[in-house]
Amino acid sequence: MTPAPTVPASALPAPGFADPPRDAQRAFRAVLDALAHPTRAYPLVGPAEPPAALGRGLAAVALALLDEDCAVWLDGPLGRDPEAAAWLTFHTGARRVADARAAGFVITGPDVLPPLGELALGTDEAPHLSATVVLDVRGCAGPARFTARGPGIDGVGTLAAPWAPAGFAAAWRHNAGIFPRGVDLLLVDADAVTALPRTTRLAPDAEREG
Repeated sequence: MTPAPTVPASALPAPGFADPPRDAQRAFRAVLDALAHPTRAYPLVGPAEPPAALGRGLAAVALALLDEDCAVWLDGPLGRDPEAAAWLTFHTGARRVADARAAGFVITGPDVLPPLGELALGTDEAPHLSATVVLDVRGCAGPARFTARGPGIDGVGTLAAPWAPAGFAAAWRHNAGIFPRGVDLLLVDADAVTALPRTTRLAPDAEREG
């Protein structure tokens, strides 16, 4: 019998979590905690050598949330990076789609974030069919700052949002206004995640504006 050809190690994607069950559980818990306590950052521990376009933070969230039943849309540097796409497919089995409206997960940067109202918003009967936006906020710089109110926030929270594109405040106000429909937002830095679930209401920070 002819032996199967050996795949060169260099052709395989870089490894994922060092301890997949434990590390995925930790990352998933960080995401859940972030959703339960909007505006708070929770640490992420990702794989040691993820594709540079992903970084450890995005890689950790992807490994924790994506599987073969997921449809994912990628854009920006991440969408143009074949190493990152191959890594995600190899480690999660998620199906990549060309239309953001068909995606359960949208992974992108602020500069190419699609209009929130054009993403999957779920229905009143099935709000869980909406999209989760995973936003790469590494290296973002900008003056935007919001006050935040809603479930999981003790009184009023403050959110620095250097990643916020023009028009975001109005888009988020509309998103919160169509509850129980609407998207949820995960803000992923190099090693932390912050969440804005659709139940969070944002307003420009008066102190910042003053």
